[in-house]
Amino acid sequence: MGVNDLWQILEPVKQHIDLQSLSGKTIAVDLSLWVCEAQSVKKMIGTVMKPHLRGTTKAES
Repeated sequence: MGVNDLWQILEPVKQHIDLQSLSGKTIAVDLSLWVCEAQSVKKMIGTVMKPHLRGTTKAES
């Protein structure tokens, strides 16, 4: 599911911005993957620390 190597594809055009510059703007976030992953969170309770946070951050390599 999704685009293979998306982070590497976007690397040349990424921009670091100050969060204050987004004040007053509308931001859209596609949460479909998080919704799918959340369905499996109940199975992780007791085996994974803070399962509700799983998948909310990009792992740095």
